[in-house]
Amino acid sequence: DDEVDPCFGTGIVMICTFGDKQDVRWWKEHGLPLRRAIDRDGLMTEIAGKYAGMEIERVRDAIIKDLKEEGLIYKEERIEQNVGVCWRCKTPIEILSEKQWFVRIEHEKVLDAAAKIRWHPDYMMVRLKNWVESMEWDWCISRQRLFGTPIPVWYCKRCGEVLVATEDELPLDPTVDTPKRACSCGSLEFEGEEDVLDTWMDSSISALAVGGWLEDVFIYPTQLRPQGHDIIRTWAFYTILRSIALTGMIPWEEIVINGMVLGEDGHKMSKSRNNITAPEEVMGRYGADAFRQWAAIGGSTGSDIMFRWKDIVAASRFLQKLWSILRFSLIHLDKDKAPYERPQKLSTVDKWLLARLNELIESVTADMQSYSFDEAMKEIRSFAWNTLADDYIELVKSRLYAEDSNGRESALYTLYTTMDTLSRLIAPFMPFFAEEMHSYLNEGSVHAREWPRVDRDLLDEESIEKGELVRRIVEAVRRYKSENKIPLNAPLRRVEIYTSVDLDLEDIKGALKSEVELLNPDTTLEMKAVGIKPRMDVIGPTYRKEARKVADAIERLDPEEVERVISDGGKVEIEVDGKLISLDSSSFEIEMGFESRGERVDILEVSGVKIAVMR
Repeated sequence: DDEVDPCFGTGIVMICTFGDKQDVRWWKEHGLPLRRAIDRDGLMTEIAGKYAGMEIERVRDAIIKDLKEEGLIYKEERIEQNVGVCWRCKTPIEILSEKQWFVRIEHEKVLDAAAKIRWHPDYMMVRLKNWVESMEWDWCISRQRLFGTPIPVWYCKRCGEVLVATEDELPLDPTVDTPKRACSCGSLEFEGEEDVLDTWMDSSISALAVGGWLEDVFIYPTQLRPQGHDIIRTWAFYTILRSIALTGMIPWEEIVINGMVLGEDGHKMSKSRNNITAPEEVMGRYGADAFRQWAAIGGSTGSDIMFRWKDIVAASRFLQKLWSILRFSLIHLDKDKAPYERPQKLSTVDKWLLARLNELIESVTADMQSYSFDEAMKEIRSFAWNTLADDYIELVKSRLYAEDSNGRESALYTLYTTMDTLSRLIAPFMPFFAEEMHSYLNEGSVHAREWPRVDRDLLDEESIEKGELVRRIVEAVRRYKSENKIPLNAPLRRVEIYTSVDLDLEDIKGALKSEVELLNPDTTLEMKAVGIKPRMDVIGPTYRKEARKVADAIERLDPEEVERVISDGGKVEIEVDGKLISLDSSSFEIEMGFESRGERVDILEVSGVKIAVMR
């Protein structure tokens, strides 16, 4: 045979029927006799001579013993080999030579059909393609097992003809039931097929069963198949094969491939590894909604998902955050007034939030349509936690609490619309919390509501830009307060914003609890010398014992006068213990600052906008 290397070893290759696929090829190509040495019970057959009836492991030892006794062992050493084993118990597998039933695989038809299906992620199609192109055999559909779907055929005891059951005879067990007709040879004596069908023969018609195959109403192809990547070459492949063979149609329009669940040790969850965390334990401690969040956000479509308790805890914290947002909202919202009507005029910040909300609807809808559940969940979390809770609610609190505020109705409408929309967006991920949340806002079930739709009129770039500027201004002033150890709820004397943008100041004033004024950006802020700091690294070595007195004298100087003298190229004179000392600019640092209307101010800058803060 061309595949045998005559220069390797003895140049002779061993073959049995069968040890592997290569043996099967050679047996068929060269017309070799079929010799069954092992029976279904794992015992040696009569072809093994004196070893007949012995178990495989025992006969190996017996053969070695006999070879040693006859002096035929030339060398004995331990070697490593790749041996097929049972995936459960790891017992080495022996191949039995048995007749089997096959389904012919038409590779090109399967690949053509697979290409018409939308794969999520799309690269999973490559796995199926590689599998189909590498297949060397047809599909063996028979199994030598005790349980399974019977193969509905009989064998004539007289002539050996195969008699296949008719459709009206099904279902049946050929080992119990007999044919309702005679063999073509006239015999009525049959032997029923004892083998059963491969389980994938049952599973591969699941799409047909769902679609109503052979029923009055047949809706096909079905819309979606969700499944794991580990059974692409089985469940997905065989379903496509059966569907094409039986209907000439693809089984589904789309297929979503998910990954495996990994334990905290990074390995696939398995009883043998003892790394399984039971869903009941997770739900018992944190609830089903936290568990569902983890499943949604744990990884992108097609990738494996690692189970980590810290991710469950994070999901639970998000639920607690949503509950806090809801409780705050319910202080102001009245279920009897729902749904709130949109006021004629919306404030800048309200327009901004509604624009962001509609951006969220648009992106989450796209994520759901592409089965990117992790991205959808991340965007919902970010919006609820950051945009809604940290930014918007803090900006509009003063309006919500002020009964006579002109913008209160605008804020109430915006808050209701946002909470109502959120309850619907989270419903697929957190159905129980969503239902509870919705019950405080509206009548009926959230799961009977329509999915939110984008209101393009609210996707206003100008509103987004203005709202973002308001948010950043408030954020910058709050950071300034924090850095200067000023309590966030403490008012500042005045805040001046230098911009040509027409900003609604009500929310800025409310959030900062300070007077706020808009000024023309061309208004000049005067920079002046506001302080002098002695440089002890220069003064110390030069004046030694008198260094402290020199430093004190520098600090008493008029900063503006010093700045003028230095700018003119002169030196500053001070008097210490009756002596005049001339100092150049190396002995001190002049601190420059801004003034507005004669008052010292600190300057912040956000997106090119200057903010003057007066403490």
